[in-house]
Amino acid sequence: MRWLKPLLVAAVTVTAAFGGAVAGDAGAAAVPRGSHDRVVIRGRATLDGVPFDATYLGAVVERHGLVTPCQHTLPGVRTGRYAITVLARGDEASGCGAPGAEIFLWTFVQDQIVFSSESARWPGHGATARFLPIFSIAAPNGGVGPIVGFAGEVFDRRGRRQPPGTRVEAYIGTTRCAVASIRRTGNFTGFSIDVVGPDSIPGCTLGATITFRVNGQRAVETAVNESGHGASLDLSLA
Repeated sequence: MRWLKPLLVAAVTVTAAFGGAVAGDAGAAAVPRGSHDRVVIRGRATLDGVPFDATYLGAVVERHGLVTPCQHTLPGVRTGRYAITVLARGDEASGCGAPGAEIFLWTFVQDQIVFSSESARWPGHGATARFLPIFSIAAPNGGVGPIVGFAGEVFDRRGRRQPPGTRVEAYIGTTRCAVASIRRTGNFTGFSIDVVGPDSIPGCTLGATITFRVNGQRAVETAVNESGHGASLDLSLA
C-alpha cells in the first residue's frame, strides 16, 4: 500500500479543511449546512498493542457495503490519544454518517495507511462517542477490506470546476461501488472516493473497469478496480 503516500498528500489537499490539529479546526473553510450533524470520536489508539504517535488520523464510514472518506480534518495522534470529527450524510457529504453506519479509523504509519480492525457505531447526529481503535501493521486493511482510492477535481465541458456538494459515484457495470461529494478547502475544490471490492459488494469486481458519474452524468475518465493501485484522478464531463 506504499502507493497511498502520494494519494494521501492529494487527499490532504482535496478533503474539506484537512490538516487540522487534534485540538481544533482552525483555518477550516466556511461552515456548510449540516455541520451541526457532525460527530466527534475520541479515545486512545494502539498500534500492535502499543500507544503511538502519528501525523494523520482519518475516518471512513461504512454503510451498506460502501466505504466513504468522511473525516472533517486530519488530526494527529499523540501517545495514542486522539479526537476526530466525522461528517454526517446529507447536504455536507454524500455517503457519510447515518443511522446504522459504522466508522473505521485509519492512520498513516511506516509509510502506509493502516485501518482499524474494528469500528464504532454511528452515535447519532451531533453526538460524541469514545472508541479505542486497534491497528496492526500486519493487517493494514483492518476491518475495511480491500479498497482503491482516488482523489482529484471535477470539471464540466467548459473546464469549470464543479462546486462543493456535487455528488461523485463510481460504478462497475450497473453496480455502485463508491459514493462521495466534492468539498472545498481554501482555493481547492475536489473529491476523495474509495472504491470497494467484491468482498464488500458483489459486482464490484477486481480488475474491472470503473466508470464515474457526477450528479448522475457519466464522466469521460475511467479507472481499474485494483486494490493498492489508486491515484490522483481529475474527472471531466463531455
